[in-house]
Amino acid sequence: MRTRILLATLLAVWACATGAGDSPAQNDRNPVENSPADRSLQGARLDDIHLWMADGYATLTQLVLVTPDCAFRGGTSVNFRQNVNKLGFTQDLPLIGGFFAPTPRQGQLMQANQLGLAYIDGSTLFVDLRQTFAAPGNDRSLLGTLTGSPVNAQSAPFSAGGNTPAFIAFSVVNRDYQFHVPVGNFSAIAPGGAGCGAGAMTRLPPLGSLFAQPVGTAHNLGGQLIVLIKPSIIAGY
Repeated sequence: MRTRILLATLLAVWACATGAGDSPAQNDRNPVENSPADRSLQGARLDDIHLWMADGYATLTQLVLVTPDCAFRGGTSVNFRQNVNKLGFTQDLPLIGGFFAPTPRQGQLMQANQLGLAYIDGSTLFVDLRQTFAAPGNDRSLLGTLTGSPVNAQSAPFSAGGNTPAFIAFSVVNRDYQFHVPVGNFSAIAPGGAGCGAGAMTRLPPLGSLFAQPVGTAHNLGGQLIVLIKPSIIAGY
């Protein structure tokens, strides 16, 4: 009898430890991303960005940024994953925290530094930084135009537009991970043959009119453009 009880107890412990049968929601307190095997991949190069969304998963291979003056497109073939859940707590410690790379926990991603909204269509993340009042529409051909337009012949600073300084970094934050994409990955594009210039992209319809709702927000944190895709581990947001 004792043997059977001991065996049943061991099986129950094993099932809990392995998370057998757990869905992402059920396994939220010990997410797969925090397993030792997965943590060993932090800082490694990834060919895609894998996001854990509220209603499933998304894999990104292309990034499109639209500002009032210019549109930019970049791939995710070179990006580095950082476990912000593991490194974040060190930021509040004196001395020790200085040895770790900056993470979003050093600042807050809030409405005060929000620049725009983010949307996902297929494997492309669209980020719209425009304060535009163009009439909404249902013509989703704009998405194909942005992902297929030729690279603009002129060089343009990778910035929010106007006289703002160029972004020093770009990253996507989702749950436990921050995905860094080099700003050099982005090239100015010419949707509809348009060149980059003051207010050049304001005539394009707002991307929000083509989606039921945004998947996240874009923030300027110390010159870094950070796209926060929910669910996220950023506290207080």
